[in-house]
Amino acid sequence: MLKQMVMLWMLMLIVSTVTASEQNFLEEIESSARAWLGLNDEGRYVESWKNSSEHFRNKMTESAWIKNAGEIRKPLGAMEARYIATAGQAKKLSGLPEGEYVVLQFYTTFKERTLALETVTLAKEKDAIWRVADYAIK
Repeated sequence: MLKQMVMLWMLMLIVSTVTASEQNFLEEIESSARAWLGLNDEGRYVESWKNSSEHFRNKMTESAWIKNAGEIRKPLGAMEARYIATAGQAKKLSGLPEGEYVVLQFYTTFKERTLALETVTLAKEKDAIWRVADYAIK
């Protein structure tokens, strides 16, 4: 009986460690995504472009991003609330080179739009920093 209790205790310890590690990972990724989204919320499109992944910057010039982001975001008005809806990991995503990715979706409310779904794809780059590789809003 004692042996079973010790085994159960060890299993619970391992599971809680993995869960805590996964939670820290998700918090780091979500923090990176929210910081990048915050730049866009403030209309700081040059900074958001500069803080994006190499793939993002190669796919779209700085001036094209400023134009596109402004056209998409300005009509929405100020961001009022943003809640994480889903999170998932992938190695392959359509339109992106093979790599390590996390896709986060946020339910976001804006002053001029009741509800939007923002999809932020982050890529782990060569320097091990997670940066935004793709952004979409519906």
